[in-house]
Amino acid sequence: MTNSDLADRSVVLVTLDSCRYDVAASARTPNLARLGPLLRAESAGTYTLPAHAALFNGYLPRPVSGPFTLGGRVVDAIWRSAAARPFKRHSAIPFGGPTLMDHYSQKGYRVLGAGGVTFFNASDPANSLPSLFPEFLYFGHPSRSAGTAQSRILDREEQLSLSHTLKLADLCLEAKRFFLFVNCPSTHVPYTTPWSPLTERNRELLRHLYLLHDGKVGRSRADVLGVEDVQMLLEMQRQALEWADSRLGDLFSRLSGRRPLVVVCADHGEEFGEGGRFGHGHPHPTVSTVPLWCGLLGEG
Repeated sequence: MTNSDLADRSVVLVTLDSCRYDVAASARTPNLARLGPLLRAESAGTYTLPAHAALFNGYLPRPVSGPFTLGGRVVDAIWRSAAARPFKRHSAIPFGGPTLMDHYSQKGYRVLGAGGVTFFNASDPANSLPSLFPEFLYFGHPSRSAGTAQSRILDREEQLSLSHTLKLADLCLEAKRFFLFVNCPSTHVPYTTPWSPLTERNRELLRHLYLLHDGKVGRSRADVLGVEDVQMLLEMQRQALEWADSRLGDLFSRLSGRRPLVVVCADHGEEFGEGGRFGHGHPHPTVSTVPLWCGLLGEG
C-alpha cells in the first residue's frame, strides 16, 4: 500500500477520554481488536485541551515500542505536519494545513466532529476545540452548569457520543469521503454507561472521588481511597470501555464499506492515588500512558 492510498482514505479518529492503558489491557474489546494490536503509547497532554490540540496537529500518542504496522507497512507516525521539525522517521500521511481538519476540508472531505466532555461544548465561547470543525455535535451537559454532586454523578446514555452512532454514520455516508472525530466521554468520570450504572455503593465512591479531584478533602490516610475502592473505579472504567467498544462495533459496521483509516486512543489517563494525587492534568505514568489502536476497516 502506498502513501497515496492511505492519504486518500476516509478517516475515523476517536478519543476515549481519560482511559488508562492498564484498564484497556484488561478489557474485552473485540471490535477495537479488529484494528490491530493494542499499543502502549505516551500522550503529549495530561488533560483534554492540550492533548487534543496535539492530536489535531497530527501528534498522536507515541507508541513506546517504536514503529508500528499500518496497512501492512511499518510507520513511525500516521500524520506528519509540514510545520514540524525535519526528522528521518517515516510518516504515512504528510499534511500542510494548520490542523488535520483543515487538511481534509481542503481535500473536499466532509469534516465532522462530535463530543461529550465540556471542552467540546460549542455553545460556550471559551471553548476553542469545536470551532476547529466545520460541523460539530455536542451531546454532553452545559459546560458552565453547577458542578454539584447531583449534576455530575448521574446515569448517562444520550449524553454519550457513541449512543448516536446511527446519526454519525448517516452524516458521514452522505459524503463521498469524510473525516469523523468522536470524543467518547464514557470512560471519563463518572464512568456511567448502560453497562456501568450507578449503585448506592459507587455513587458514594464517586462523590468521594470528586471531592479528591476538587481538593476539598485532605490527603490523610482516612481521606484517600482504599485498594478496594480503586479496584471498583477501575472496574467501572473497564465496563465503560467495553460499552464503548460495543458501540464502536456498530459504527465500524456502518462505515466499513468506505474502508476508512481508523485511529482510537485515549487523550490522557487518570491517577487514583498511585503518586499521591487523583484525576489528571498533572504528570504521572498513569496519566501520560494511554492505549492506542490503528487500522484499516473493510480490508478482508
